[in-house]
This record gives sequence, C-alpha cells and structure tokens, in this order.
Amino acid sequence: MSLRHALLAVLDAGPMTGYELAKQFDQSASQIWHAPHPQIYTELRKLEREELVAADEQLRGTKAVKRAYRLTAAGERELRRWASEVEEPQRFRDAAYLKASYFEYPEPDVVRRQFEVHRACHEEQLRRWERHAELLRAREPELLRKRLAGAPESGHEAIVAYKVHVYEGMAERARTEIAWAERGLALVAKMSG
Repeated sequence: MSLRHALLAVLDAGPMTGYELAKQFDQSASQIWHAPHPQIYTELRKLEREELVAADEQLRGTKAVKRAYRLTAAGERELRRWASEVEEPQRFRDAAYLKASYFEYPEPDVVRRQFEVHRACHEEQLRRWERHAELLRAREPELLRKRLAGAPESGHEAIVAYKVHVYEGMAERARTEIAWAERGLALVAKMSG
C-alpha cells in the first residue's frame, strides 16, 4: 500500500504526466521505497480507477496527447488518512542477515566478499542519503520546491524538517550496516586465521 500513498504525496505538489511523476518519484521517494516504472504506471492507473487521481488530456505537438494527473479531493483525503494512521514497524526481514547466519558453509573468501559487497552497498547509500539531506536543507529538489510553492509559508519548516529527518535516519541505518559488515570482516579473519 505504501507505493500508492507515495504517488499521491508526489502528486500533492501539483499535476504531472506519468513520465514526470516517475521522474520525480525517482528523485525523491524511490530512495526509501523502490518501485520500477512499470509498477508506478500500473499503480497510477489503479489510483485513477479509484478516483484518487484524475487525468487531464493536454496536446503535445500537433497530434499527440499527453495526460497530466492530479490529486482529487478523495486522493487528498486518502493521503491525509494514511499519513495520520499510526503503524507498527514492520517485522525485520533481510536476506543478507539470514544468509550470514549460515556463513559456516562457504569458503572464507566468499564470506569476506559478501561482507565487502554489503559494506560497499551501504557506503553508496550513505553518500546518497547524506547528499539528499543536504539538498533538502538547501531546498533544492524540484519536487520540494513545488510542494513548498503550494503550501502555506507557516508549514515550510515542518515540510523540510521531516524530510531531512527521514534521510538522516536512513544515513544512520547505513552507518550501522557498514559497521556490521566491518565486524563481519574481522570475524572472517578471526575464524579463518
């Protein structure tokens, strides 16, 4: 259910074509909730059938037509309902940790490589999340600027602060994963030495 609500939130910034929506999603929500473009378009069609979004046709050139989606009143109510709902955190489920609990089976070089790949992945995520938090603080992302332009100025600080808080939390999570991988590398050295 989170993808549909993320799409509603992106459209809260203003009308967008499916292409523009997917592009804005890639630059914002996809950093914390990955969804491939075909899944985004499928969900967008569902939202339209449920009348949570509506599409207005616009001419593109002399013959082509593009559709610009906008949030409906029902879509706005659904977004507010979802954002206001208190949810229990999801139960932990991670393939890397499951596999690591059986690292007595592969050769030490394989285990070492797995921890190195894990560390590298989270180092890249850390860089990306820290950079995005910086961009948010500077109010640079296009979607954030659109959102702020349509919101009362009295709410601007909260809009930015909550988004920065999310990316700082994701960065902290990445630091924890990097430290775990480094402890794993030390454990491989100890167990194979």
